[in-house]
Amino acid sequence: MSNHAAPATHTRAKKIIVLDTETTGLLPYDRIVTLGAVRVEGGELLGKGLHLIFDPRKNSHPDAERLHGWDNWTTRFQDLFAELAPGVFAWLSWADLLVMHNAEFDLRYLRRELRKAGQRELTTEYHCTMMAARELWPGQVSTLDACLERVQLTRASHLHGALEDAVLTAGLYLKMQNKHVRLPRLDRLPAPTNFKQPEPRPDGQLPRRSPKRPKAWP
Repeated sequence: MSNHAAPATHTRAKKIIVLDTETTGLLPYDRIVTLGAVRVEGGELLGKGLHLIFDPRKNSHPDAERLHGWDNWTTRFQDLFAELAPGVFAWLSWADLLVMHNAEFDLRYLRRELRKAGQRELTTEYHCTMMAARELWPGQVSTLDACLERVQLTRASHLHGALEDAVLTAGLYLKMQNKHVRLPRLDRLPAPTNFKQPEPRPDGQLPRRSPKRPKAWP
């Protein structure tokens, strides 16, 4: 028998990013309007997260605009996704696991935007809380709001903000893992950090969107 002790093994907590997107609609060619994401490690939310708004280069469907609250005049003054794509990819690459509610939806648009911007494919392992909810509560409604109600979490606004939904999805995920949940105050979550104030809105019908080229990444 060896007299040497077995080498110590060190395991670190899995690094998790919980994210949400709000889009111009539900069709395959729709675009991302806002992206919200938070980092979770050891059952705790880290930092202030990521919250960005983009010019999707098209108008949101009226139903989508009512859901996320960003009007079609304001969005045309924001950054193109392609301008911020390298930073978005780098920020998300920190994670061992991506968590989303309806992951198929969010990943469809996120991967498409990253691909259009010339970024590498996002291949991080992911977990869908909506699919997990269908296993945990079979036969029951699996929307985010319905799941939040079951775990006593409530949104601050009737609007679906990407950062708020990411924080709430993080809370839902941790509840499903039987973890203690301590979320930041939802009514104090920051606005998109890259938000640009639009020019005064013109009267009547909005003019057509003017051509717009991505600015060079610094």
